[in-house]
Amino acid sequence: MEKFIKDPIHGNIKIDDSLIDNMYFQRLRHVIQNGMAYMVFPSMRHSRFEHSLGTYYIASKMVENVQASEKEIIDKKELIKELALYHDIGHFPFSHTFEFAMEILEYLNKNIYNSIIKLTGFRDMEYKLHEMMGINILRSIRKTELADLMSNAYSSKDIKEINDPLVKIAKLIVNSELDADRLDYLQRDSYYSGAKFGIIDPERLLITMKITTDGYVFPPKAIDDLEHFFLARFHMYSSVYNHPVIEIYNRIMAYFIAFAINSSLLDIPSNLEEFAEFTDEKIYLALLKVKNDNRFSHFYESLVKRKKYMRAVVEGDQAKNLFKIISSNEKSKRNLYDTVLNYYGKIVIGKSELTTEIGNIFIERKMLKESYNNPLSEEGGLTKIPERYRIYVGAYDEVSKNDILKYFNDTFGIRLAFKANS
Repeated sequence: MEKFIKDPIHGNIKIDDSLIDNMYFQRLRHVIQNGMAYMVFPSMRHSRFEHSLGTYYIASKMVENVQASEKEIIDKKELIKELALYHDIGHFPFSHTFEFAMEILEYLNKNIYNSIIKLTGFRDMEYKLHEMMGINILRSIRKTELADLMSNAYSSKDIKEINDPLVKIAKLIVNSELDADRLDYLQRDSYYSGAKFGIIDPERLLITMKITTDGYVFPPKAIDDLEHFFLARFHMYSSVYNHPVIEIYNRIMAYFIAFAINSSLLDIPSNLEEFAEFTDEKIYLALLKVKNDNRFSHFYESLVKRKKYMRAVVEGDQAKNLFKIISSNEKSKRNLYDTVLNYYGKIVIGKSELTTEIGNIFIERKMLKESYNNPLSEEGGLTKIPERYRIYVGAYDEVSKNDILKYFNDTFGIRLAFKANS
């Protein structure tokens, strides 16, 4: 039976009850959208549930823009809309913050790390953690065709390397730089944070876009709208998602999750039925357990009582070079984790990378022989969006701060500048 759900961003969202009345989708009501962002922007307590509904709404409009020549796609538009609805169904508690915890667990306890991957039905980290779990959940509820489409749409293959037209279109709508996911969360997160950076007019983009198996095609008049969208996304990441205080809190929570699992303070699910009850509340209950635990009480002090860590941010070329070292050099990365993990979360490290790829977006040029050109070309005139790399370091007390200062100076030649935790 179809129903309407009132949404503060999109108004009334029309959807079939049968799509959302399952325990895995309802579980998303209890998984926060933006990790620890509410520690800085108090109203950012919205969940993956409403974001998924919003993504479904946007995707429902986008599939109508698929060109008529792609008949086989048009016949599958309901499948693409379902993929948009379920794109986040596999998220673990606190969303991407749990995925940061996985990075820590890989070095803290490889056996536990492997057991969590095994829960997803995969043998290795072939996709992001929530994508693998989402594929597994869809298979478990007998949505095999949808699971296969998710698997293909979230693969690392570039659209030019994909032969199946359905997969090409699905990837554009749910997993690209201009997908339904981004068109929803920029508006939604801007609304709940109170920050104005993410305010965009998606209707302007939706009414001008054409979707083909080559990519998105826009008329020249849409260049300003495209530029506004990409700049809005850049500034939302720079000022909200990657806000230094939020990033430090995300890492504190990630380190807590990793140590809580490793110390059996938090049980990980052993099957999908248990996963359906594995929500943010489970993490919070584990956090309450460490209030008087000398090993981990600093997590309680920080995440419950909001005692801020001292923080330092490395930016510019230093951050870009260090990002490459700890992302690609396994020896350096292991050495860093071996050092930091000795402090049981009193020192936390995180990194963020912000880049923009627009190779699948084209501008119509009717005066030229070609039907469209890349908007980053001289003809397109789209302002190039900058890239940004940051490394975040948090320290709970003076001892840990002084130790990590010395480590960064001796190991990387970087002098960290900490801000007080006031």
